[in-house]
Amino acid sequence: MRFTFWKWEGAGNEFMLCDARDWPQRPTAEQIERWCSREEGVGTDGIIFFKPLTPPNASGEHEGWDMDFLNPDGSRSFCGNGSRALFAFLRDAGSIGNVGWFRACDGDHAVCWDESHGLPSVEMLPVQPPRKVEAMHPQGKEAWVADTGSPHHLEWIDATTSLESFPVVEAGRTIRLHTQYAPEGINVNFIEKRSEDGPNELHMRTYERGVEFETRGCGTGAVAAALADHARMGGDHHRTIRMKGGALNVRFVPPSEQKPAYESVWLTGPAKLDFKGVWEANGTWKRLVLLLILFGFSASFYAQNTPSSFPWSDQAQVSVLTGSPGQDAYSAWGHTAIRVYDPGHVPPVDVAYNYGTFQFSDGFYRRFLKGKLDYRLSLSQFASFQQGYFRNGRAMWEQPLDLSPSDARAVIAFLEWNHLPENRVYAYQFFSDNCSSRILSVLAQVFGDRLDAGCQNDEALGQTYREAIRPYIQGDPWLEAGIDFILGPRADRVMPPCGSSFLPDGLMAQLPLCRLDGKAFVGVRQELVPAQQPWFRAVNTSSLVHPLFWMLVVGVWSLFWSLRRAIQFKRGEETPRWERVSGKLVLPLAAVLGLLLLLMWVATDHRDTWANGNLVWASPLLFVLWWSRQRMPRFHQWIHRFLVVGIPLFLIMSIFATQFVSLISACAAWAVWLSLDPWLEWPHVFKQPVLPKSRSTSQ
Repeated sequence: MRFTFWKWEGAGNEFMLCDARDWPQRPTAEQIERWCSREEGVGTDGIIFFKPLTPPNASGEHEGWDMDFLNPDGSRSFCGNGSRALFAFLRDAGSIGNVGWFRACDGDHAVCWDESHGLPSVEMLPVQPPRKVEAMHPQGKEAWVADTGSPHHLEWIDATTSLESFPVVEAGRTIRLHTQYAPEGINVNFIEKRSEDGPNELHMRTYERGVEFETRGCGTGAVAAALADHARMGGDHHRTIRMKGGALNVRFVPPSEQKPAYESVWLTGPAKLDFKGVWEANGTWKRLVLLLILFGFSASFYAQNTPSSFPWSDQAQVSVLTGSPGQDAYSAWGHTAIRVYDPGHVPPVDVAYNYGTFQFSDGFYRRFLKGKLDYRLSLSQFASFQQGYFRNGRAMWEQPLDLSPSDARAVIAFLEWNHLPENRVYAYQFFSDNCSSRILSVLAQVFGDRLDAGCQNDEALGQTYREAIRPYIQGDPWLEAGIDFILGPRADRVMPPCGSSFLPDGLMAQLPLCRLDGKAFVGVRQELVPAQQPWFRAVNTSSLVHPLFWMLVVGVWSLFWSLRRAIQFKRGEETPRWERVSGKLVLPLAAVLGLLLLLMWVATDHRDTWANGNLVWASPLLFVLWWSRQRMPRFHQWIHRFLVVGIPLFLIMSIFATQFVSLISACAAWAVWLSLDPWLEWPHVFKQPVLPKSRSTSQ
């Protein structure tokens, strides 16, 4: 399935816009969930299918449009921010004028361009007055319910609680699934009134049903909050709702004796284009090809293919972003990116340069195994980049760089040049060239001798690469066992000064030590997204599925059958074939692992896996040993002797040698050694001599 889409953002909410005329049939809920996924898809809060309902006028504009909004779980609802984003998109394309209407699942909605703010607006259907209900959270002082096209539970938190640190996801999920709102559930909003704000301003965070997580904005939720606040406090007929994705303005006409509902309810706020893309499946939904990355600055866009093409103001700021480790194995090390924020434009320019992007395509896994994995520098809206961390519960820290306007422009110009199609791709190397280590390289190439990276003060001096990554893998026993096994002696080298910067945490610690023209220029780090999980990745692994447990089982199994064969050998008894096979199951497994290690040495560019000492026991020679038993007995004996002597020598020398051997690998090595029947090399010691029988004589 191949289709074109546009990704738009409306005050923090992100949407895929798809022309319904290209879709005779709507996608399945499973497809929608995949496309909306921030880990494997485009990363949105829903999909909007649109098509014209009225004939075009002389200018080719359609006044009425059908708008079908689908949540990431496939359910339908009305979306205020989505309708504004769609209107801005159609207006920019010349497909609708400054006024029009949309037909949504709950009815027809007027849309217009708010000339006073220069922003898109949508009119809600009449809203019945919100009703007061019991607060459901211990820190909630009162609660209201309103239906603004989507149902909302609104909880005002008490003055002793900070909305910034409030557990929105946990509390929101509990209320969203409460029996009072079964079976459909409800959107949940937590609201704070701050003393420094004006009388008509509120701060809000939302847990959105269908998305099943906190979103950075919610249009229908903002309307519900505005109307509920008016119902409880009275006052002016407008409110400003501030959310993480931006501010939304709501104006309305309150109920009267003649009209018992809130009417003329208009929602106004920002909307902008993130990018246009093409989804290409070709048998797998993982292939996402971004044809054009556009950044919507009202009517203008950022031309990426020409260095210094965008007029950056003197207010442009550069900072380094550090993301905490994620729960997926590929994100276990954390992440680093560069943020460029320029408030000198309206609206402000806010983008993230990301050296950690790779693309699934034909031959991806083959290139990965060969060590030829190409990473690239990508460019995205910072809001979209940040949303992924909100969604996954990962923390994000920001370290601002105190640069002069000319130095900031120099860094940005280098990033623009590096992002050109001919320059953006680089060969990924885990320990030496990745999204984190590239940051110091960028600064060094821009500032040259003016930069002192402070490497002599690196806090990780004296550590090896393997020691540096240990905290990131020890929470996942299987990952730790696999990485310890496959990394060769290069991983046990002491890192050079600044070598720890290959890890995002190491870079975050190194940056304050840097000096530009002899002065510190990296500011105090600031938390942009609070962590909702432990910093290091952890996998709940019971003792029964722990790799050490299973390796001990293999070791005991091998020891039992080895002793049994030794006793049979000493007695001169022949071991049954089934006992030989079942008692030596570890040998073919070790041979396969050895073949993998050999290929990672001779057939790949993964230098960190070369010359792996584990090849002594996890050895392809075990295949040769089996093959030569009947065909080349003498050769078989030499290989057997090499393995029997080599394995214990390797394990003893590993205590002093340059490669670390884990307890799991050591247990596996001893299991292999026992399965080789080492006593065969010393038959005169183990085998009992057969004495001639004495002949008795008659008296």
